[in-house]
Amino acid sequence: MTLLQGKVCIVTGAGKGFGKDIARAYYTQGARVVMITRSQCDIDDLMSEYKYDENVFIVHGDVSDIDTVDQLVSQTIEKFGKIDVLVNNAGMRFRKKFLDISSDELDQVLNVNFKSAFFLCQKVLPQMVKQRNGKIINMSSIAGTLGFPDLSGYVASKAAIVGLTKSLALEFSDKNIQINALAPGFCKTSYFENFQKNEKLYEYTLSRTPMNRWGDSKEVADVCVFLASKMSNYMTGEVLNVDGGWSAG
Repeated sequence: MTLLQGKVCIVTGAGKGFGKDIARAYYTQGARVVMITRSQCDIDDLMSEYKYDENVFIVHGDVSDIDTVDQLVSQTIEKFGKIDVLVNNAGMRFRKKFLDISSDELDQVLNVNFKSAFFLCQKVLPQMVKQRNGKIINMSSIAGTLGFPDLSGYVASKAAIVGLTKSLALEFSDKNIQINALAPGFCKTSYFENFQKNEKLYEYTLSRTPMNRWGDSKEVADVCVFLASKMSNYMTGEVLNVDGGWSAG
């Protein structure tokens, strides 16, 4: 028996990086997976990989748009009849001096990283309450609990995810719904190659990480499988660091 057999899982930002590997891991573990991404190129890649599999529902859309959120949840319930797991993974980041960040730039990072998760939780939780079970996994970052220069907008959005996770975990703890967050460190996702070009910054991240390497997005996906499975049934409101020891130093 696979760990997620028959579970219905929504994964946002599923076109690349963490989201793509999380969705793939869930599918491998027997889940029916709803994947959403706003990139048409990523949609094409996913369609090529899953070949119209009846256990996969691929959606082209932007979860920072509230109408898209409504449609995603209603279409998932219509197609599969339930929602067992929600992974709020969609995200963006930009590096900029705090004094130079505009209102529009702050709105963008908050809309994608925080408000999309906020409203997806709001739309999914009534179904989970009705079912009397569910798992929500919110993607924060080591930046959600630690400060980083030139990333204040991103840090603020990921810190908000931590607060949201803890509040919802308490509010829905008596409904058999577990809500946790992940805080990855530096991992090999879509921005890895560009990051390596900044040799000084890249070497700093290696020296600052006790394990002296960047993580693999599959290692984050493995933790997401654990959080989506019954193995984590007595965990809620937690923030799991998957960072090679960065936050322990």
